[in-house]
Parts: sequence; C-alpha cells; structure tokens
Amino acid sequence: MSLERFRRTRMVVLNRGSMVYQAARAMADNHIGSVLVSEPGGLAGILTDRDLALAALGGEIEAKTTSLGEVMSEDVIACDIGADLDEVVRLMREHGVRRIPITESGRLVGLVTFDDLVVDGSIGLDALRSIVVAQLEVEAPQKPAGMLHPQGSARPEQRAAGRARALMRAQARAEATYNRLVGSVLGAARLDRDRSERALLLGLCMLCRRLIPQEAQHLIAQLPSKLQPALDQCLDGPDRIVTADTIRDELARALGLDPERATEVMQAVFKAVGNTVAAGQINEVRGHLPQDMKHLFPTPAS
Repeated sequence: MSLERFRRTRMVVLNRGSMVYQAARAMADNHIGSVLVSEPGGLAGILTDRDLALAALGGEIEAKTTSLGEVMSEDVIACDIGADLDEVVRLMREHGVRRIPITESGRLVGLVTFDDLVVDGSIGLDALRSIVVAQLEVEAPQKPAGMLHPQGSARPEQRAAGRARALMRAQARAEATYNRLVGSVLGAARLDRDRSERALLLGLCMLCRRLIPQEAQHLIAQLPSKLQPALDQCLDGPDRIVTADTIRDELARALGLDPERATEVMQAVFKAVGNTVAAGQINEVRGHLPQDMKHLFPTPAS
C-alpha cells in the first residue's frame, strides 16, 4: 500500500544547533513524540521523547545549553515514498524503531510512526506485535539481548558504568559537533585546522563583544560546548568599536593574512556559524548588529 497518504505539508524540523529544551518545547506544543533534525545536506538525525528522558535527565545534560547535534540519533532509517507499508514494518522491526521518515529524491516529505500504523488499521496485529517485540529485545545494561525484561537489579557499579557511558557518548557527540563546525571553516577558508580554530574563536569572540551580554549568551548557548568556556570570557559588550572591518583586520593580524584573504576567512567563519545556529537565533543576532555588520549573516533566501 502506497506511503503517499503519509506525506505531510507541515512537520516539526529543527537544526543541529537548536537546544534540547527547544525540542522539548516543540514536542509539548505540537503533542508529538519526536523532532527531526536537518542540515543543509538533508536529514541529519532524530530526537525522541525517550531520548530526552535518557540523555537530558538520565545523562544529567543541561537542556538549555546542549544542542541537538550532541544528543540526537544520527543513524536515521528512512524510506522512500515509493515504497509500501510492508517495507516500513520491515524497517521498524529490523532496526527496533517506531518512526520512519519518508523521503522523496532525498528530501524529507513525511513521517510514519508506530501510532500511525495502529490507527491506520491496514497492518495486522501480528506485524504490530513483531515491531514491539523487536524493540523490547534490544540489549541494555540490565537486560541481555533477546530478553523482554531486565534480569535483576543493577548493582551500584553497574549504575555508575551506565552513567559513565552516557557521559562518554555526550562528550563524543560534543566533539563531533565541534569538529563539524571547524571543518566547515577549514573547507571554506582554505586554512589548516589550527588556524581555522583560531579564526573561529577570534571571530566569535569579537562578535560576542559587539552584542549585549544577554544576546551573546543566547548565541553562545547554541554553539558547540567546547567553545563555550572561552566565549564566556567575551561578554563585556556592547563594544561599539567592533565592526566588520576590525574583525577582518584582527584576523589578518592574528593569522598573517592580507586583507582580501582575511575577508574570505571572516565570511567562512560566519557562514559556518550561520549553518550551525538556529535561524531564529541568527535573526536575533542580526537585529542587534549595526547596519554595516548585518551582512556577516545574510538573510536566508525564502
């Protein structure tokens, strides 16, 4: 049976730089159990209400300063809209998931959830049961693979190990988010990694000093956590001496570049940041910048 009826004209989609608390608010406001995460190249990940409970609460992650890129599931199993419901059931069962994004020519166009299958009524009870069983059989620290229930209480050392694993996963995701941002600067600016990192930190620090502290804090909260401690030292604005020209000149001095190359690097830095931070936050930043600095973050094309 065609998946066309699961095409959706309105979906809740956030980007990597959105905060975990924004995802929670979106789920509550829209009465949904997950949000999809996008990036310029397409679907980047998914975050479910269960992920929120396990990562944000069980993993002791701060919801207002942790980005979706650090906690979302990146290996998203999607299905082409030309497939049928049997394929969706197979994917849910084999991968132990309850949500399958629907794509068309690589573009996100819909979502099929387990609840949709139950309400739809065209899938038999045995098929629905097989999806639930497949999820229940997933291995967990207190439950061996293939079992439906935990096999005893966790000892303190097991609980500690579980928390350590959650922390390590969060740290690995944070490092990956930071590396993606640096990699974007590196590729566009044609610099080595060390100078790309220096350019990113310098450009962001000067931008934060041009903003009022509260707005700078909002921006910093959406950046990779690895950058945040250094940028927290750049909250002494608004410094009206900072302009696009002074940022360019400081990049030229710090990196040993001529003004033309420094301009290219500055553009690469702010383009990468604009692709990482939520569009709404970028618009807020632009609103606090003088006219001669607004071009640092061009208004996205509609």
